[in-house]
Amino acid sequence: MNAGHPDFFDLIYRENYSRIFRYSFRLVGNSEDAEQLTQDSFKSLYALCMNGTRIVDGKALAYRIAHNVCLNFLKRDEKLKNIMKQEAFSPRPSAPSAEDVLIANRGVEFLRRAILSLPKRDRECLLLYLEGLAYNEIAEISHIRRTSIGKVLARAINNLSGLYLRRELR
Repeated sequence: MNAGHPDFFDLIYRENYSRIFRYSFRLVGNSEDAEQLTQDSFKSLYALCMNGTRIVDGKALAYRIAHNVCLNFLKRDEKLKNIMKQEAFSPRPSAPSAEDVLIANRGVEFLRRAILSLPKRDRECLLLYLEGLAYNEIAEISHIRRTSIGKVLARAINNLSGLYLRRELR
């Protein structure tokens, strides 16, 4: 199936919509914006599919487009500081005690601030990795050499680990 065929786009859309929404949600921090940005991302992908652009990896291209759309949105609206303050990383316990919720929320809030404190490149790679993308997909989306992705992720994880041990963000 080629990129100019409507079924090609439909396949990418069906297989990746929820993933792209979740990734967009984690980047922008609220579901309304994430929904709109996901739609914008797929509109751009549809245009590429219909104009005959050669597409090697539809999933990676969908993530790259969503990544760029979200970053443009964040730059435009200066919402970067609020990325992690939304429900994207909130715990979903079934019947926790008030104390459990308080402890979990403190941990989640610390993690949010720790991730936000990472350098932009490290943060972006880490979020893509947490989405389950392979190194080659992360490389294509982030425009970082594939051979460097492991180093970037290791640095991000070491930085998070160090922050956690020192509790520097309280």
